[in-house]
Order: sequence, then structure tokens, then C-alpha cells
Amino acid sequence: MKHIDKENVIVIGIALALLIAWGVWYPRHQAKVTAQAQERRAEAQVLAAKSNAAGDYAAKQAAAKKAKTGKTAPVQARPAPEIKAVPLQKYPPVILDNSVTSFRIDPNTGTVDRIELKKYDSSDRKSRIVYSGDQVPRKTFAIEGLEQWQTVELSVVRPKDASSAVSIVRRFRSGGDELILSEFFSLPPDSYSLQVKATLSNPGKTEVILPLFRVWSAGVPPMEQFAGDELNGRTMHRIEYCPVVGKQMVSLDPAMKEEKFIALDLSRPTDWVGVTNKFFASLLFARPYFDSGVNVLRAAYPVPGKKAGTVYYVPSIAGNYRNLILKPDTGKEFVFDYFAGPKTMAEVKKLPPSAMPILHISSFSWMEYLARPVLSLLIWLKKLSGNYGIAIILLTLIVRIVFFPLTERGNRSMRKMSKIAPQAKEIREKYKDNPQLMNQKTMELYRQEGVSPLGGCLPILLQIPVFFALYAALDSAVELRHVSFLWMTDLTKPDLVGPKFFFGYGIHPLVIAMTVLMVLQQKMTPSNMDPAQQKMMLAMPIIMLVFLYNLPSGLTLYWTVSQIFSIAQMKYSLYIAKRDEGKDAPAPKSKSA
Repeated sequence: MKHIDKENVIVIGIALALLIAWGVWYPRHQAKVTAQAQERRAEAQVLAAKSNAAGDYAAKQAAAKKAKTGKTAPVQARPAPEIKAVPLQKYPPVILDNSVTSFRIDPNTGTVDRIELKKYDSSDRKSRIVYSGDQVPRKTFAIEGLEQWQTVELSVVRPKDASSAVSIVRRFRSGGDELILSEFFSLPPDSYSLQVKATLSNPGKTEVILPLFRVWSAGVPPMEQFAGDELNGRTMHRIEYCPVVGKQMVSLDPAMKEEKFIALDLSRPTDWVGVTNKFFASLLFARPYFDSGVNVLRAAYPVPGKKAGTVYYVPSIAGNYRNLILKPDTGKEFVFDYFAGPKTMAEVKKLPPSAMPILHISSFSWMEYLARPVLSLLIWLKKLSGNYGIAIILLTLIVRIVFFPLTERGNRSMRKMSKIAPQAKEIREKYKDNPQLMNQKTMELYRQEGVSPLGGCLPILLQIPVFFALYAALDSAVELRHVSFLWMTDLTKPDLVGPKFFFGYGIHPLVIAMTVLMVLQQKMTPSNMDPAQQKMMLAMPIIMLVFLYNLPSGLTLYWTVSQIFSIAQMKYSLYIAKRDEGKDAPAPKSKSA
């Protein structure tokens, strides 16, 4: 007998184990398959018996009618049995609550119908800001695509000792098929985001295909109608969504014309959807992402106190899932985060990075990246000083100090230009009939004196982007809303003192002070302009007073402090210039004895 090595023993052992396992598993599997086949045959026999019975009954009815009338009655197919409506228990609203907000949920529909922001008041400060389900075309978490399914069972469970969570389970039926939608709503502490874990499952024995499963997110009205804020300039009421590819947010105007609205391509797979106004947002984030794009509904409401036909739009936006295949005893899981709160820098940073553009700090996207650090610096200065008014003053001083060298260089250049103004005027008069030679001689004069015609303008041009970034940050920050400083009751509104008495206007001390300081600064600024141009420049502050009279007080505070700093810097520059002139002047000759 040949020697059997170790490898052969292992192979034989594995083969024997597989043979034994097959002998145990296969009979059981075959028995299960046979039982299922017998069950299906039994169901078929029952259905056939019912069909035959119905057919026999119809045949007997037809025979009886023929015997009575002598005519054969047509045999009609038995209609499908109707699903009788089962009265469901009506559940009261459920409140999910934390320190900053409360969500009211209607368990009967699974929708959010009211949200109260505990730390934000309406413009009159008599009530809190509320997201109302009465102000939108569709409420958040309204489901579309189950219209042919009847709700046959509903249960609502609140976890013990939990005021911030609820579980809602709804069972639907259509013909012989059933679906179960389980939703667990939870509100984390100190958060404006409602979290929802949803499972759509098929408890039946046949496959169910849903052509459409659409989840709606309620929008918000413009700030004027949302909280009563009277805004100047940008209202920033937008429909927003973020396609999966590229992660670049799309922003649409809810008031766009209908033909443009219809022509939009909303079919791209989408990460999140929402609607924002200047200070607040309503955003729905989905996992998995909406695979079939978005839908938008707009409702038009008349603007109170305006002429007939003047309307504002409130949109709701939905994400779509299409052709969901639910196999027997399986389900699909979805996770949603619904943010309904203020667009503060701190809250927006908690959202996915693709949502950062909802801040809309600037009208120009390229300036947004400069305005965000400015706003972050303002918030940090507020933490340091304890007050946003002081933070604006500190921010203004920081900007002016950073640009001090450039501004000083510009001031020196303007002084030099002012000194050589008589010579430049003489050249213009001498060569007025030969513009080319006049320009050549003028440039030679500038080179001899070491001045540049752009020397005074360049520092100002470099400061313009920073100024606009500051302007945008102060104008867009919800952090400044309802924040008072000195006599200013709200840094996002004009600093009105006393009642409005002249066509809706009153006294705004900061804007008036800003205008006076601008006139004073212009008188101190060296200039080589002719008298007519100087008079025109002096008229500029008056023009700005008219156009900027209703500027928010946070902005006028920045501008006024900046003007004070500019005047102080100019005083310093003039002092240095006189000191240097004194050094350069020849010493007086001593008188001989």
C-alpha cells in the first residue's frame, strides 16, 4: 500500500466535510422550496376558486335573465375589491425642543409645520421669528409619489424622558402590496438642524417599484415678510441647490419670469436643496443624494400696502428619487438633515462646505473670499471687546493702520503734485495748441520733480476692494441684527433719533457727521484742481448724503471712524511736511555787529 501524504489527507477530509454538509443542507432547502411552491399553488387554487365562483354566479345570473327575457346578458368581469378606508387615530402635534429652537411636527403627515427661533425676534421685537407652514406651497418632509397608496396604519412613539425625539411609522397599501415608512426625528442640543432617519420598506412577498419618491423642503419668504425687516439694497431672497458633480451651488431668483423658470434644467443629481433670505435659511441635506434632480413650486402673495399686482414669491423645493426598487422583505434607508436657522458664520460652518456660499456676503463672487475673513475678524473682535459696535471701531482702526504707509505715500505724492501745479498749468497754457508736446513736457516735469500722477490714486485704488469687502460684511451679517450701540438701536438699520417727520425720514446723526467730516477732509487735502473742479468735489459729500442717508448704522459707524482717522493722519502728514520744510530751509544770516 502506497504512503498517503499529509496533503492527500487534507483534501479527502475537505471532500468528506462538503459531502456531509450537502447531505444536511440540500434536503432542508428542497423542503423549503417545495413548501413555498405548495403555498403558491394553494393561493392560486383559492384565487381560481373565487374566480370560478364569481364566474358561476355571473353565468347563473345570465341564464336566469335569458329564461326571463329570452336574451343573453353579457357576462361582466368582477371588479377588483375596493380597499375600505380604515379610520386612523388622529394624533396631536409633536414638539421637539432645545435651547435655541423648537420644531412642531404633524405626526399624521410626517411634516414640519412650524419652527420657532428662540433667540431671534421679529422686527418689532414683540414676537419670535417663526417658520410657518402656512407660508409655503409644500411643507418640509411632505412626500410625493405615494398618492395611490392608502394609509392604513399609523403609530407615534415618544422615547421616555426625551423632548427632542419622536418615531413615526406609517403603513400604506395599494391593491395587494404594502409599504412601511418609518421616520425617526431627533433634535440635537443647541442645534438648528432637525435630523431624520427614514426607512421605506416592503413587507410583502412581491417586488414593488416606486416611479417617484419626492421629498419637499419648505422655503422662507423675503425678510420683509418673514420678520418685518425693512431692508435697503440687496434683499437676497434665493432658491439654492447643489449638484453632486462639481459641488458648485446654484442660486436662482424666486421672482424670475415664468418662461425662464420653466426653461431651467433641474434634472442633475443633487446633494441638498433649500431657500434663503438675507439673514435666514431653510436647507435639506440628503444621504443618499437626490438621484433625479429637483422640483420647485412658487406661491405668489400680495405685498401688503402696495398696489394691486405687486407680489412676493415663496418657493418650496424638493429632491427626487426615481424608480425605487423594493424587493420583498427589504427596504431603502435615507438620512436627512434639515437646517432652519440664522446664516451666522458659526452656524454655516457646521454645514457641509458646499453650503458656505449661502452667506451671500457680497454680490460679487470673487469678493466673497475677501469678505468672509473680514466678517470672521469682526466676530473675533466682538468676542474680544464684548460689543459689536466697539468691534466695528477696532476693525476700522486695524484696516486704517494696515494701509497707513500706502495712504501716507499717497498724501506725499499729492503734496508734491500741488507744489508743481503752477508749473504744470504754465505748460498747459503754453502748449495748448499742441496736445502731444504738452503731454511730453508735462511728463518731463513729473520726472524732474520725482512725482507720479498716479501716486495719490494708487493707494486709494488698492483700498477699494477692502472697503467693499468691509461694506459687504457689515451689510450682510445677521450677527449685527438687533444689536445696539450707544444711541443706535440696531446696527443693521439707520441710527434714527426721534420720530420720522419728513416723508418717512428722520434725523440720522452718524450720516450727517460723516458728511461734515468728508467736507473737512476735502478742504484739507492738497489738490492741483482748478476752482471749478474743487467746487464739484465739495458737492460730492452732499450727493452721498442724499444717496446714503438710510445706510445701516453699522456701516456709517465704520465710515465715520474711518473719516476721523483720515483727518488725523492728514494732520500728521502736514505736520511732518512742515517740519521737513523747516529743516530744508536755509538758516537765516546773522547780523554783523
